[in-house]
Formats: sequence, structure tokens, C-alpha cells
Amino acid sequence: MRTITKPTFQTNKSNTSEQKLRGGYYTPLSLATYLASWAIRTGDESILEPSCGDGNFIEALLQRFSTMSKSRKKRAAKIIAIEIEDQELQKAQHRAEQYPNASNQHIEYQWLCNDFFSAYSDLYRQEEFDVVIGNPPYIRFQYLNDASRNVAFEHLRYVGYKPTKLANAWVAFVQLSLELVKHGGRLAMVLPAELLQVKYAEELRERLTKQFEHIVMIGFKRLVFPEIQQEVVLLLADGKRSLGTATSDIHTLELQSGEELLALDDLNNAIAHLPTKHSRKGMKWTSLFLSESSFAALDQAEQHPELTPLGKLASVDVGIVTGRNSFFVVHTDKRKELNLNGHAIAILGRTGAIKSIRFSPDDFAEYQTQYPSYLLNLNGIDQEHFPKELQDYIALGEQEKIHEGYKCSIRKRWYDVPSIHVPDAFLYRQIHKFPLLVLNEASVTATDTIHRVRIQEGVNHKLLAASFFNSLTLAWAEVCGRSYGGGVLELEPREAEEIPIPYNEHLVLDYDKIDTLLRKNKEMEALEYVDSIVLYQFLGFDKQTIAAIRQAWIELRDRRITRR
Repeated sequence: MRTITKPTFQTNKSNTSEQKLRGGYYTPLSLATYLASWAIRTGDESILEPSCGDGNFIEALLQRFSTMSKSRKKRAAKIIAIEIEDQELQKAQHRAEQYPNASNQHIEYQWLCNDFFSAYSDLYRQEEFDVVIGNPPYIRFQYLNDASRNVAFEHLRYVGYKPTKLANAWVAFVQLSLELVKHGGRLAMVLPAELLQVKYAEELRERLTKQFEHIVMIGFKRLVFPEIQQEVVLLLADGKRSLGTATSDIHTLELQSGEELLALDDLNNAIAHLPTKHSRKGMKWTSLFLSESSFAALDQAEQHPELTPLGKLASVDVGIVTGRNSFFVVHTDKRKELNLNGHAIAILGRTGAIKSIRFSPDDFAEYQTQYPSYLLNLNGIDQEHFPKELQDYIALGEQEKIHEGYKCSIRKRWYDVPSIHVPDAFLYRQIHKFPLLVLNEASVTATDTIHRVRIQEGVNHKLLAASFFNSLTLAWAEVCGRSYGGGVLELEPREAEEIPIPYNEHLVLDYDKIDTLLRKNKEMEALEYVDSIVLYQFLGFDKQTIAAIRQAWIELRDRRITRR
């Protein structure tokens, strides 16, 4: 065993668990065994496990070799196992040594206690692998120290990627793993379902389709890792090839659980009856899990020239981050008690208060009877001019050490909340049934539970809000956003701005009619009405295509909600 000083992780979050910091969530042995059975064909492969943990994949490989002992060639297999945690690596090594008939397995081992990014240079120079297999750590790059992150970024740039600190380290693990697979080799990994959706995995998606002949992705309706609410997919990539213009055949299979996968007699037979799909540049892979008719309709519709990304019609920004909502956002009675007068601004903090495509003064009047609805707005006002009641309240906040929280501590004055502005509209950040673009007729602002939207000059506000509620836009919101396993769709500002909108200033839509239908929970009737104008009359889709687009939205929505 070669021991190398391992990198450390850093975080500004004192309560972040060690397990979370190193991304240590291990694949169930049964799924690891399945991946090993698919990946190993001859029994004399050279194999890399870049983050072996305590050895589930190592044991899975040994099980695979045992089942094919009679057909294995005389040449020994070679396994290089890398793990940053010395104790975990020792566990993996011990499991390999204690495995039944371990001495007869004809396997050469190399155990490296190291960070994969640090070990990569030597691996890249020395050899390629028939198989790369494993479950990379799910760690945000912000948790890695600068030295480890810089090493990873240097390698990524060398092989043609454009890394970002916003990414998660699992992406870099897979990107660099691709470079270590031999021509004709296989990659078998358990990955977050973020692979299908997030912007920072776009380069990886494109590289996968260009470097492998065949890709199978297996998803699950029940969580494999329920303790972290992380939806995962199994990525099986076969036939490594040189970069070129060809794209992979992609098959997707969605099962109830890992147990259902293990019950499959023959994966090749299962996918033989499924349609082959292809990815194109910039495409999100969530849609690949749709039925054939829904996928075809949505893929064709999204390329319509009359669609406009929301970002060209409006800008989407996060809501206000106060640092402690319970302190900065107060009830109406507290506002009077503190004698705030002009030192407060009306604010919305709950998505559930939004019922339709407009948030009216009456809606806010109802909201403020139930929830804190005024934000302290002390920016630019000398503290000596604060009413005594407000000064006492600030002092109470300091006694409770609110000013020591991270968001408050980095401000010049801890109680000055930044970025206070009243938007033209709101957009759901976390979505249950469907997203809405909601006009802010009440002239309030919002906390970061809701996105704030500024509509471009010259864009008809009511028409934009009405046009947004159509089957195509709802379906692509599911594709552009991400779900973390709890049944909730989350849209970040950049993702929201990618959503295509069938907007045209000459369209005529009854804004009040749509508002009324939504308030009566008649969303399908509202959808029928909007689709008949924006999809049928304006975009020219026939009724069969519109029905398939709507079915695509329903499939994607239901796929997400079943993971609650």
C-alpha cells in the first residue's frame, strides 16, 4: 500500500457532517454486484475503482470473478483501488483478503490511499483500463480546499473541459474517469440524477455521447439512498471510442427499485424492446426517460423557432436572503410595536400563498393576517434615528448572536439586508404540481423561497404570465429543473431563464379567465384554453402533438412526485 498525504476539506458550515464533506454514501452491495456483473466480460480486465470506500465494489468484483471462474482466462485481472480515507481503504483490503478462495482468484491489486485527482496524473501517463467502476463522492467543490480543487481543474482543462466552482466533484470524477477507459472499454457508475439535468454536467453529457457507442441509464422510482434524499441513476457506458461527431445510442430503463433491477433476467433483452434515443448538444437528459411518443413530441416542439427563452423576456433573481427570517420579517402587530413606519417593506415568504398568475392586494391582505409579512428595511438610515423600540430590538438581536451568523457577519452593518427591490413578478422556486409566473400586483417583495422576476421593457406583463401557463412550458420546466428525491421540483434562476415560452405580442389571451380558473383549481381547463391559442393557433401544432406534449409534462411531473 502506498500512503500519500491526503487533501483536507474545508467548509464555512460548522454543522456539516464528515460524511457529507467527503461524500461518503456507499452503494448497496447488491447494486454494486449488478454493475460488476455487467462490466466484467472476460475476467482478465484491468479495473479502476477511483473511490472504493470500504470495498463494496471490490467485493462485487470478486463475486463476479467467482461466478465465471471456469470461463476465465489464465491471465490475472488487475484492480487498482483508490480511497482517500486510510481506514476505509484498509477495510476494503481486508475484505478482499478474507474473501473465500481469495488466493485462487488470480487478481493483482494495487491499493492507493490518495485523492483520485492527485493520483490521476500517474494513472493517465501509465495505463488505461478496460473497466472503470464505482460511486464517486457527492461533494460540492466549495468543500474542497484550494489545492485539491486546483489539481482537479488543471486536469480537466488539459483534456478540454471548462470546470466551474459551482459544480459537484462527482462530475470531475466521471469526466476524468472517461479519459482512463481503454478503446472499447466500459464505464459503470452510480451517479446522482443531477447528471440528467444540471448545467454543470452539460459538458459531461456531451462527452459521454461522443466517446461511447452505447449508453444505458437505469433510474428508480424509489430512492436508493433515502438517508440523503438523493435520486440516482446507474450509468452503463460501453464501447469507448475516440472523440468524433458520432453520438451514442441511448436506452433508458426506469424501475421501481434496486430489487426490481436485480430480478431482471437479462438487461440486454429488457432494453432490446425499448426505443433508441439520441442526445443533441445542450439537451437535458431527463426527457430521455419519457415514453417514445412523448419524447418525440417534446423534442420536436422544443426546437420550434417561435419559442423564446424566458431569459430574453425577463430576468430571474433569487428572493431576499435575510440571514434570519424570524428576526427580520415581522407580523403586522410587531411592525406597529417597533414603530417601524417607513423602516419596513411588505414581503411574501410562502409559495403556498400564491394561488394563480396574479398576486393581488387582496391576496396580500389575507396573507398578512396569518404570517409575518413586513421586512425590516434599515438601509441608509443612521441608527441614531431609529425609534427606541427598534434600537432595543436590534440590541436583542445581538444578544441572541444573530449578527454572528454568516450572512449577517459579512455585512458592513449586520442588520442591513441587501438586494431589497420589488419585482414585477414572482416565479416558484420549489414546485409541487406546476410552476407559475405570477404578476406582483400587490407591490411586495419576497424572501428566497420565491424567485423575483423583472420583466423586460416592452414585454406585455399580463400576456407573458398567461402565455407561461401552457403544456410545453410546464414540461420543459420539469426538464430544466431538478428534483432531489422529495417530490419537489426546484428551479434555479439560470434554469428558469432557459425555459421556452410561446410568447408573441400579437397573441390574445384572457388573463382574467386564466386567473379565475386557476383559483378554482381548474388547472386542466385553463391549460386547455391556453394550449388552444399558443400551441395550436400560434405554434401550429396539431391536437395529437399537443396531447403528446401534455402527456410528457404529466409523465415528468408524476415521475418526480412518486419519489416523495
